[in-house]
Amino acid sequence: MSYLSIKFIVFLIVLIAALKLTKGNNTHNIILLIASYIFYTLGDIKFLVLLLAVSILMWQLGKSIGKNLHTKAAKMYLTIGVIIDILVLGIFKYFDFFVGSFSSLLGMQYTSLNVIFPIGISFYIFQSISYLSDIYTEKIEAEESALNVLLYIGFFPQIVSGPIVKAHDFLPQLKKEHDINWDGVSWGVQRFTLGLFKKVVIADRLGVAVDAVYSAPAAYSGLSLFVAILSYALQIYYDFSGYSDMAIGVAHILGFDLGNNFNLPYLSKNPSDFWRRWHISLSSWFRDYVYIPLGGSNKGKVRTYLNLFITMLLSGLWHGASWSFVVWGFLHAFTSVIHKVFSDIKQKFNLRSKNNRITYFASVIATFAVVAILWIPFRTNDFRKAVLIIKRVFTWSAGVHYVYVYTLIFTGVLIVVEVIAAVKKNGNDIWQPLDLSKFWTKVVFCCFVILTALFAYIGNSAFIYAQF
Repeated sequence: MSYLSIKFIVFLIVLIAALKLTKGNNTHNIILLIASYIFYTLGDIKFLVLLLAVSILMWQLGKSIGKNLHTKAAKMYLTIGVIIDILVLGIFKYFDFFVGSFSSLLGMQYTSLNVIFPIGISFYIFQSISYLSDIYTEKIEAEESALNVLLYIGFFPQIVSGPIVKAHDFLPQLKKEHDINWDGVSWGVQRFTLGLFKKVVIADRLGVAVDAVYSAPAAYSGLSLFVAILSYALQIYYDFSGYSDMAIGVAHILGFDLGNNFNLPYLSKNPSDFWRRWHISLSSWFRDYVYIPLGGSNKGKVRTYLNLFITMLLSGLWHGASWSFVVWGFLHAFTSVIHKVFSDIKQKFNLRSKNNRITYFASVIATFAVVAILWIPFRTNDFRKAVLIIKRVFTWSAGVHYVYVYTLIFTGVLIVVEVIAAVKKNGNDIWQPLDLSKFWTKVVFCCFVILTALFAYIGNSAFIYAQF
């Protein structure tokens, strides 16, 4: 079920009514679990059994880990659980890719099995690993009841495209009363509306130009391709942050806090800063469950660089089963390691950069340029096409000129927001909910809703990250 449908609005209203008409935390959790599974089955009923099987298995393994803490048995159960999660993800997402790649390498023929990709599997598998790991590291206790585990893994606002919520952040919330009140609804509706605006007004309109130019890059001029690269950098940001805002807003209406998933990533000063601001829930997941378990930065410089490289490469592979995503992850890993090396050199020799506005501005522009270029193989999913685009841009090739006016408008909007954030909020997101108890703030919000409806692009409602 899409957030961008009347069906979802009706679904949410019925759910809120059911929660308001009933009492008791356990009853509310049961209603939320039923609602989550209805939401999931309306998207694709075929894989509800898989979701249930994974959830129940994680619940049982979690109990086994909890009963055997500080023993080899606990580590064994954790290892079994992680292996099962990786196998499930590998079979449904990567089987054709890996087998096909090895077959080509060995010169063998391989007929794709065309394994159907279950909705949200990349997200709920990572939450399953989080649950087992958090029990093992004693951040949480194992749940005796299956209800909370099933609801944590299958919670509908974030199951399709995140945010990836860690077990130690979410499970304690299930043990509190879900108070649906005016403040929570007001905050959530405003955040949802902001996400809706980002998606249907900005991202979907930019997608028109991106789709046109990327479909035939050899026909367009270097200038047109440059604008298309910029357009896609904006599109993917507004699309995914828009979805995150909508999910966070819905969860907040229901009394849950999913945290923030974006913090003005194109205001980043370096690659490391970018990954602290972009898809925060995924970056922090890899930090907590991959980078730190590998040793983090506590085993020497070389090992630190290797751990960082492995983490970033796996992050790239998580996004998709193709060599384009592997290359994308490799290049981001390379830039992150290079930045880490230079940072260590500066620290060793006590070299300090001038901390002024010119240096800051140059760092932001350089980081954005690198990120935007690396979005090319991500968007094309075709390495040859990506190389063609880069070549035509840097040689400023002749061709059809197509400069999309909305790219210029929304680039201007983003720059204004980032300048305000840099000056007023030390580079952090400036969004604040309106106090809707006042008449004029109600007028402002209603005008924003009307503008969203008037300028919404109707034609492409798919969220980019839903494919991952």
